[in-house]
Amino acid sequence: MHYASFTAIGDRKENQDRCLVLEDAAAGAYLLAVADGTGGHRNGAEAAEACMNTIREEWAVSRIPVESPERIDRMIMRSHQAVKALAHEREHRPPQTTLTILVVTPSATWSGHVGDTRIFHYSDAGLQARTRDHSVTEMKLASGRITEDEAQHDPDLNLLTQALGSRDLPQASIQQWHPQAGDLLCLASDGAWSLLNDDDFRLLVASNSLQQTTQDLMTGKLEQAPAGQDNATLVLAQT
Repeated sequence: MHYASFTAIGDRKENQDRCLVLEDAAAGAYLLAVADGTGGHRNGAEAAEACMNTIREEWAVSRIPVESPERIDRMIMRSHQAVKALAHEREHRPPQTTLTILVVTPSATWSGHVGDTRIFHYSDAGLQARTRDHSVTEMKLASGRITEDEAQHDPDLNLLTQALGSRDLPQASIQQWHPQAGDLLCLASDGAWSLLNDDDFRLLVASNSLQQTTQDLMTGKLEQAPAGQDNATLVLAQT
């Protein structure tokens, strides 16, 4: 499997995004993860880093089979606990973060997420979103209050209904699917997926150097982005 990663601070004072790629050579499995510390909360970067550290530990020591959805759920719940441990007692706005995990094995692909960091799947059938945001906008969309086009510019687009580190226990969305050889998988924080379109994925899947093309593409996108651009982070894998 070929993979690439990219992260940039954008127009923010701090990069609160984190990404990770891990391999289990014996199982022929890979883990990809992106976390986005929530803007406006104290130590969002620390929250995202706590997720990455927890996932590294779980990937190394867990005895749950790599193909099992329970393994992803455990990573997410343990990451939630790690972020909650960062909060000060009676803190009004504790550190929080989104988290999206993708585990690719020879037999199947499993994904799990909390928040609005997304997974995209580009194949011969075109571009598919493999996640649905845990956001107020997504709730409006599901209830029919707004259309898909209206959702792109909804004022509540970045207002999350779930995040790691929140007082309520998050309900992770976990699913299994089966990409084919040559398909492109993408995990992206909201600052990255908001910049990408179908043509960009066609360019990436046809690339001879996934890392270089990713770097060039995202650098160009950020140069053209309007003022106030958020942190932008993505991880790509081509099966």
